[in-house]
Amino acid sequence: MMSGDEVAQRNNSDKQRMDCAELDARPFLHYLQYLTYGGLGDRDNQQHELTALEFYMHDPRNNIKRNHDETAVNMLGHCYEMEGQYAIAYFYYQVSLRLRSTNNAANWHVRRLQRLTRC
Repeated sequence: MMSGDEVAQRNNSDKQRMDCAELDARPFLHYLQYLTYGGLGDRDNQQHELTALEFYMHDPRNNIKRNHDETAVNMLGHCYEMEGQYAIAYFYYQVSLRLRSTNNAANWHVRRLQRLTRC
C-alpha cells in the first residue's frame, strides 16, 4: 500500500502525473506484443518479444532515447513474473525501485511476489 508519507511528498506535478500512466512507446510495444503472443499461444514470438524488451533496456545506445525507465523495468519484471521466473522478476522490480523509490508500482509487485513465493 501507499503510505501517507509517500502521498505527502508529492508536489503538484507529481499529483497530476500520478493520474496518468507515462511510458515510452517502444518498451510498451514489446510488452504488449509479449502479452498478445502469450494470449495467442505463440510461445516462440512471445519469447522473442521478451528478449527484444530486455535487449532494448540493456542496450546503452538507447539510454539517451529512453524516459520512464522505472516503468519499462516494471514491465520487464512482470514478463518474468508471468514466466514463473520470480527471482529475475524480483531483481527487475528492485532495479525499478532504485530508479524511483516512491510512487512506483514496483512496491506492489514486490509485495505480491513475496506473498506468492511464501506458499
